[in-house]
Amino acid sequence: MLDVLIISSSRNEIDDYYKSVARNISHYLATNGDNLIFGAASTSMMGICYDEFKKNNCNIYAFTTKPYIEDLKNLNQAKHYICNTTFEMKQRMFENADLIVCLPGGPGTISELTSYIEEKRSNDKDVPIIIYDDNNFFEYFYKMYDFFIENNFVGESIKEMYDIANNKEEFIELYEKIKFNERRR
Repeated sequence: MLDVLIISSSRNEIDDYYKSVARNISHYLATNGDNLIFGAASTSMMGICYDEFKKNNCNIYAFTTKPYIEDLKNLNQAKHYICNTTFEMKQRMFENADLIVCLPGGPGTISELTSYIEEKRSNDKDVPIIIYDDNNFFEYFYKMYDFFIENNFVGESIKEMYDIANNKEEFIELYEKIKFNERRR
């Protein structure tokens, strides 16, 4: 059983395709008996993840900041953690995660992803990070890192901080390696 931090979108207006990605991946993790750590949101992809873990009676840990505290009443099956800042929230979620799964999302998701990559690169906690890149969603994220590498702002080793799954089968393969400590790193 892993404590899985899922980062993704809470915006309802996104395409239903991405919501189905959240449902499929969170259902897989929940039926494997894992626990959910997430930025407390009852809407869109994050709400779908919450619902899948709730249906499977998993432990759920919802982190939020004071401006979003109202949404906690919609997450009654989760243990609630209220943080003073998003920096604190990211830190506490990172410290409690055995695995980080990044699903498609907007600026908040990218902020979290880059923070976790940097924390992993700069500290001793080797939390595996899987970017679920179905439909080439993260193309521009990778281009940004390539630009940093080309201009010597960071070394090529930054790409070793995360794994990429382009579909559910690749995700399951990476997940199984992580769960059974057979990671390539």
